[in-house]
Amino acid sequence: MTGACIVVIGHVDHGKTALVHALTGMDTDRLTEEKQRGLSITAGYAHRNYASGMLDLIDAPGHADFIPAMVAGATGARAVLIVISAHEGIGAQTLEHLRIAELLGIRAGVIALTKSDLLDPVQHDARCAAILNDLTDTAYAGLRLVICSAQTGAGIETLHAALEEVVTSTDAATGPLHSFLPIDRAFTLEGRGTIVTGTLQGQDLTLDRDLALLPQGQQVRLRGLQSRGAPREIVRAGERTAANLRGIAVDEVIRGSVLCEIGAAAPSTCIDVAVEVLPDARHPLKHNQDIRVLFGTSIEVANLRLFGGGQMAAGSRGFAQLRFKTPVVGFAGQRAILRRLSPAATIGGAVFLDPQSTPARASDTDRLQVLQASQDGDVKAIAEALSKALGGLAKQSDVARLSRISPHAVEDRLGHSFTQIGPSLFAKQTTIEACASDILVKLATYHSQNPLHIAATRPALQDHKISTALFAHVIDLVEERGDIRLHGQRIALCDHYPLNLLTATQQSTLAAIETEVLNFALTPPAPADLARTPNEYDLLQLSIDLGRLVELPNVALGQMLLLHAETLTAAAQTLRDAFPLAQLFTTSEARVALGTSRRVIVPVLEFFDAQGVTARTGNTRHMASPISVPPSPSP
Repeated sequence: MTGACIVVIGHVDHGKTALVHALTGMDTDRLTEEKQRGLSITAGYAHRNYASGMLDLIDAPGHADFIPAMVAGATGARAVLIVISAHEGIGAQTLEHLRIAELLGIRAGVIALTKSDLLDPVQHDARCAAILNDLTDTAYAGLRLVICSAQTGAGIETLHAALEEVVTSTDAATGPLHSFLPIDRAFTLEGRGTIVTGTLQGQDLTLDRDLALLPQGQQVRLRGLQSRGAPREIVRAGERTAANLRGIAVDEVIRGSVLCEIGAAAPSTCIDVAVEVLPDARHPLKHNQDIRVLFGTSIEVANLRLFGGGQMAAGSRGFAQLRFKTPVVGFAGQRAILRRLSPAATIGGAVFLDPQSTPARASDTDRLQVLQASQDGDVKAIAEALSKALGGLAKQSDVARLSRISPHAVEDRLGHSFTQIGPSLFAKQTTIEACASDILVKLATYHSQNPLHIAATRPALQDHKISTALFAHVIDLVEERGDIRLHGQRIALCDHYPLNLLTATQQSTLAAIETEVLNFALTPPAPADLARTPNEYDLLQLSIDLGRLVELPNVALGQMLLLHAETLTAAAQTLRDAFPLAQLFTTSEARVALGTSRRVIVPVLEFFDAQGVTARTGNTRHMASPISVPPSPSP
């Protein structure tokens, strides 16, 4: 059976509660004070079963002092029942309620011209014309108007027919992709424990499951469901529901709490929004202004940060960031009402674009592009704007949240214009190709300027605007294509061979350096004694890169030793001869066997450990098999 939730709004004393009673037989004023004062203070709830579906009616308080209760009552509503006294006409609070309902995105509904028995019938047509004229500039100008009276019953059946049409014709409200219940009441029942109520948004809710209570971050068990006073196995989105929870005390359910699927939402103190200022707002919205934000069942104060700074005049639209003092919970697409702190007045509304944002500067143009794409709902534009702001990469979870689609749908919606990098990152294909081209150009330039360097370091090639993860992906891609080769963490073009670029003099110098190091054997000289000029230093480094010479750090002494690869190979064989396989030896015993100093033996043995030539156990080692020093890399 289909169903809908409708919020009943209007000026105080225009007969909303009486009309709801006439429609449903239910009294929505449940508080003693409400009955004594004859005025609704909190939202009241009733329902009516029609042949085509069930209608939940939320009787919102009409007094100006209870606007927060009216907004909370409208949470999840898909239509409005606008109640106007035929005797008094449209009241000031009716107009404010209509502005609020419009800012909340509610467009469908019915107008009930009630208390018609208090107005001479000959004046009905004139009153209807005046009311319709007053609604001309609102979203409700075209709604059906029904003349009725809760006292006499006149027009009630006609109103029933109009409301039933709302049940069948109203589209489902835009909500989150998961079950989301903003809690408007919390109480206990003997033998059952904590009960919470609200209007369910998003997806249906079923029994016997674990849910999250936010922003507290507590896991609770859903042990029972009711809707309209009857137990239910499942509650549909848009219906009023009462949920019986296990694992939480009633005093732990704070104002603004939300019951939702685990992992589907997260508390945040920073929300990016699209803002709309009312055309008749008496005051502008100012950058860095504290305002009251009403959304769901939350009533919070936030600092408003306008992108671009300055202020927003009446009737204008723009983007802003709401910064809350304590964590709140919302979803992308959720609507909020913005009100002045003092004197209290509705200034405008907001649509949540990113409910889990991070603080941004007012001049952050990259974030502004993300918000514009989010408002437009263009998934590819959202991913592109995010990637521009995040070093060329967009997180799958961010794209899904801002696009209001499931994470699984992101890849399909992005198509071939984006490439998935890892399990949860996407990059635009044109960005990947531009990055690859940039790397090759920079490598060519580097080799031209440093012909004797075997490879370039990664920082020398990486654009500071490109994320490390994207850079690593592009390096792997270019290597797979055969355009580059890797030397550890350094990179070279595949056709760059420094040995082929040496002059006869450089070849002679290189050979002399290597011979000198070889002759020193296990009494190595300091590198500075071998390379006294920039050219000699480059040649020395080339030999190290080729693996002919090996640098060994002596960490304790803060020195770097330089040994020939043949010296190390010979040393390994000497140790093998002195200590057959599986025979343990100490550092001192190895030093004696090689006839060298402790300054040299410690770095040599640590090098052998790293290469698998030796295996260390505590303070002893034994030779591993086979015994070899890794071969030199290709030039």
